[in-house]
Amino acid sequence: MKKLLISVLLFSFLFAGESIHWMKDYKKAFEMAKKEHKLLFVDISVHHCPPCWYLANIVYKYPPVIKYINKHFIPIFYYADTDRVPISFSPYFTGAAPNVLLITPDDKLYYRILGSRPAKIFLQTIKNINEKYQKGQ
Repeated sequence: MKKLLISVLLFSFLFAGESIHWMKDYKKAFEMAKKEHKLLFVDISVHHCPPCWYLANIVYKYPPVIKYINKHFIPIFYYADTDRVPISFSPYFTGAAPNVLLITPDDKLYYRILGSRPAKIFLQTIKNINEKYQKGQ
């Protein structure tokens, strides 16, 4: 038990500073996406939503997910119940949450991920989507 506690504390300490570099300014995000030829990774969540909480506090804290999103996407995060979600994203937001929209730099929905899943499965899912996008599929 003592070893487990030490391991958890060490893991938390090592990765405490890492986080996804979320943006709020969607105009700037689109500019970056065009310049860097990346998909926008738009998470629209709501408060008091267990799958949203799981995504934000478990999946998005997993170091391989953090590194992959920061390197391969332009991440944007909104709470639909408190933030002003840009009109540009409203045609793609169904009201279900969490709703991860992968949007091309020319503002077209490329892929939608509804709900949450375990971190390793989520990572594999976004890797597969990004690889297809980069290949032009």
